[in-house]
Amino acid sequence: MNHSDDHDKNHDLFARLEAEMADGPDGSVLDLSKARSARSNPTDAPDASTDPGTDSAPTESGDPSARRLVDSPGGPSGAGFMDRVRGAKRRDVLPGWAKSQPEFVSAAGWVAGHTGHTVAYHGVRVPWYTLRLAVQAPRGAAKFLGGSLRWVADAEGEPLRQATASLGNSAVGEYLKLSRQRDRRVRWRTLVAVVASIVGFSTALAMYVLAPTWILALSGTAVTLALGWLGQPADAPVIYRAVETSSAPKLTSDIVLRALGALGIPAINQQQAKAGEGFKLTAPIARDGRGWRAEGDLSYGVTATEVIDRRDKLASGLRRPLGCVWPESVPEEHTGHLVLWVGDQDMSKAKQPTWPLLKSGSVDLFKPVPFGTDPRGRWVEITLMYIAAVIGAIPRMGKTFLLRLLLLIASLDPRAELHTYDLKGIGDLDPVGNAVGYRHRAGDEEEDIE
Repeated sequence: MNHSDDHDKNHDLFARLEAEMADGPDGSVLDLSKARSARSNPTDAPDASTDPGTDSAPTESGDPSARRLVDSPGGPSGAGFMDRVRGAKRRDVLPGWAKSQPEFVSAAGWVAGHTGHTVAYHGVRVPWYTLRLAVQAPRGAAKFLGGSLRWVADAEGEPLRQATASLGNSAVGEYLKLSRQRDRRVRWRTLVAVVASIVGFSTALAMYVLAPTWILALSGTAVTLALGWLGQPADAPVIYRAVETSSAPKLTSDIVLRALGALGIPAINQQQAKAGEGFKLTAPIARDGRGWRAEGDLSYGVTATEVIDRRDKLASGLRRPLGCVWPESVPEEHTGHLVLWVGDQDMSKAKQPTWPLLKSGSVDLFKPVPFGTDPRGRWVEITLMYIAAVIGAIPRMGKTFLLRLLLLIASLDPRAELHTYDLKGIGDLDPVGNAVGYRHRAGDEEEDIE
């Protein structure tokens, strides 16, 4: 049965080949390979009935390896100018701390406190400053006179002239040139010193004869203090800083790129190895609250989450404590957009701003209420109505403290009833429940639960 089928297939193949050979022009022998190619790619041959001047849609080739155009060679290249302008992101006219009343009040209070402390610190020490400067005035006068004489004698050029003279005959011309330059300087500076001495002595004599006593006293005090300031030792200044500033370095683009390159992310390292950056800043690095803010786009294929997961390595690359480095993503942007905030001080050591409701204020449970701050010191709000919350953390991390704070917030709304139940029975909620609670129980006994 199988032999009969094979015989029929072969017979059909020979019959078809004979028919194709018979259709060839002038009885010429037909190239079978070209014929098979023509059958497999019927669209390769142009259709004589189609007008080449008319527009027609391109036909797809039957060959799967044929090249296809995927980019449009003409037409619009993207959104129009007005579309790009409308979709552009506008930068804030005012910084965030200036638009938030709590942050503005906090910043203004800090500036006022800092200024007041500085004025008070130096104000109580003015008599001591005056006495020390008066004692150091003779030393300052000697230092001023000696410096003036050295300037007139061109003492700053003496080491160069000595070094040139030590070279011997080979540097005679250079030494003579330096000597002539020194002579010109000395003549000019001597003339200036003589004129300044005459004018200064004449002015002092005229003031002594003509000026009133209070001007003489004021001028003498100013000169004495100036000479004392000039005579103070470099390692023992008279006036010290009222506030010890932190040693946090300024955040620059080089520091950011160095830190990102130390994270071990292949895409960033490959781009930096090719003289690229690996991080394109989209805004200038600027102050943001009590720290620096850098914002930009990571390398293609790198997400902000990858950088956030390596926060400890990023802090090492920035040479800053871990509590100062806070990278974050921006939900409104693409996943490769990174915002890096580097604080001046570790979050655990920074001073917590005063709670806005500590001394006065009211609460509407249907509206957001500030209850905590983020790593930048910005207030975070919560709306207590229509929510259920679970507070979780390791022991001694403030779970009970946060629950008390939320209860205190709710108690400031006169419409609220606080029902507090401490099933553990150790009295953690007693300070709040006994004071402002509508019903409060501590324990897991049946009467407590009921």
